[in-house]
Amino acid sequence: MITTIGKGITVRGTIQAEEPVTILGTVTGDVMASDYDVTVEAGAHVDGAVMARRITVAGNSKGRLIARELVCVHPTAAVKADVASPKLSLAEGATFNGSVEPARTDAAMRVAAYRSKEAAATAPSGAN
Repeated sequence: MITTIGKGITVRGTIQAEEPVTILGTVTGDVMASDYDVTVEAGAHVDGAVMARRITVAGNSKGRLIARELVCVHPTAAVKADVASPKLSLAEGATFNGSVEPARTDAAMRVAAYRSKEAAATAPSGAN
């Protein structure tokens, strides 16, 4: 299975997925799929942290990108983010503004997971 957030869809809040996620629309909040791939397609927008096994960005991403294996930024992408990943692929033509921390991936994953659980615990009932 794969979760797809369609082109006309806007999501506000944290997405916690136990399967791959493809974003064609807009997400304002964090995307947490630590054991799966997250793809931000051309024309899509993410304003928040993304935590995944592999992250592919062809659209717009603003926030932290935390990947266990790879962050791949395509030529159509505009990324304003701090990246924590052992590998970064930045295609010619892509716009990237941020920092890269390859040695801190494990720590960044633990911090992001903790913050997500903390936010879920303090959210009003029915907000997630």
